[in-house]
Amino acid sequence: MMRFARRLPRPHLVSACLALCAGVGLSMPWQPAHATDVPVQAGVAASDATAQRVGLRLPAADKVAFRGAVNFDKAGVAGGGAVMYPAPGLVGLLAAVATHAVVSGTMRDLEKERIRTKADQVLAPYQSVLDAYTHQELMQASLAHIKTGGARQIIAQAASPAPGDVVIDSVPLFYLTQDHQALILDNAISIKTAGRVTPYENIIRIVSPERGGQAGPDVWLGDDAGMLKWESARMYAQALDIALADMGTAGTAALPFKTVRYNEGASERMERAQLISESCDYLVLRTLRGNLMAVPRKAEAQAGCGAAATPAAAPAG
Repeated sequence: MMRFARRLPRPHLVSACLALCAGVGLSMPWQPAHATDVPVQAGVAASDATAQRVGLRLPAADKVAFRGAVNFDKAGVAGGGAVMYPAPGLVGLLAAVATHAVVSGTMRDLEKERIRTKADQVLAPYQSVLDAYTHQELMQASLAHIKTGGARQIIAQAASPAPGDVVIDSVPLFYLTQDHQALILDNAISIKTAGRVTPYENIIRIVSPERGGQAGPDVWLGDDAGMLKWESARMYAQALDIALADMGTAGTAALPFKTVRYNEGASERMERAQLISESCDYLVLRTLRGNLMAVPRKAEAQAGCGAAATPAAAPAG
């Protein structure tokens, strides 16, 4: 049975998440990315800030966080659906909202922990790799995938960027679906730029395409976990591109809300959202809560698709 996917947290709470996860890092200078600048993706609006130097600030935690996705339909919990449970204390905002969004207040903490722990068992074959996977490695690999912005660099938490630079703080949280078919990223993002009085803040969700018959640890972990690391870096970069583009848009109030069907792994989900833009592979959506999602297009919709991404058009009149 199809269920509506869990709604993401409200954008104004992102600062709480980032503040909770903030810490003091080692002071170090800007690190050059040595990445070729890539023009803004066709059809996606961007602000003048996207032409400035972009600094990706390392999170306080060294290790990239992964969790197992929970399907509450199969867990026998009312109000089910594909719900991702982060670990307590890792990303406080995501943990609190993910729990509150679908689980009634009467559900016992022990039961929630049991479901959470059981879901994380899907990560057992990957644990040795994940234990050594750092934000430094993830963010360094993502530089080659980012399509917006000027020169891109990684900065430590204690570093002081130059005036006018765009500084991005983020807390990425990845999930692996129970069928090993897909990764899901919830990336809490805060962007500071000289052109804005307050930071741009949002939570961007990225759902990877399903692997099909190739799903499994052997595929994700082959070639020194090449697929796992490549896909997670690509998704992280995609979330940043979407945030930078959204920061420069005038708004989407005129766009209608519609029910969008997409796959999380081999399972079909639905989301009530505005269609912001689309490409051959992805639909970019704004949910009822104002968060952004990039979900894979259905295979049948990809047939004969052109190469360029296009923005959604507002209805006439």
